[in-house]
Amino acid sequence: TVGGSYTSDLAIDDLVVFADTTCTPPSPAPTITIAPTPAPTVTPTPAPSVTPYFMCPFEGSSCGLDYGYGTSYEWTFQMGSTPSSGTGPSGDYTTGSGYYMFVESSTPNNPNVGPYTLTTPQFPVCVGEVNFAYHMYGSTMGTLVLEETLNGIDWAPIWNMTGDQGDSWHYARVTASSFVIQVRWAATTG
Repeated sequence: TVGGSYTSDLAIDDLVVFADTTCTPPSPAPTITIAPTPAPTVTPTPAPSVTPYFMCPFEGSSCGLDYGYGTSYEWTFQMGSTPSSGTGPSGDYTTGSGYYMFVESSTPNNPNVGPYTLTTPQFPVCVGEVNFAYHMYGSTMGTLVLEETLNGIDWAPIWNMTGDQGDSWHYARVTASSFVIQVRWAATTG
């Protein structure tokens, strides 16, 4: 939820999705193969690890993210300050002079409009961790939610932040559940 007046805007920047290298998403149609039973062997289970798989600093593009382009609930690609005074960041997370995405809560985007979703592509690997910068500044700030899906249809929340977090960027590191293939950020105005 983004606040219910022009006094709050929500922004995100520097998205990084890490792959869980110990996981393989289940295929939709498993095949069954009957093979001779070999002698049992004991193999140690590898420690879970994550490697960067998808990164989006928003410098010059939306990185293939679905940000609601052409819908009533579109995230805005921005450089510099948000248009509403007393809200949002004055620049991006990385350098202060680059791009980020934000949700404008000024009229007609309030009250209770949305959700505004920013969605990654579906990945052929399991998501292990999601890192991102967020900026939630304004006197009537609402909530940002990170959601995950195992199938691209059913979404479940795995992180949220509510209320005014001050006029600064913050960084979140969120561990995904097993077999997650896609994530999205959702904001709804207050």
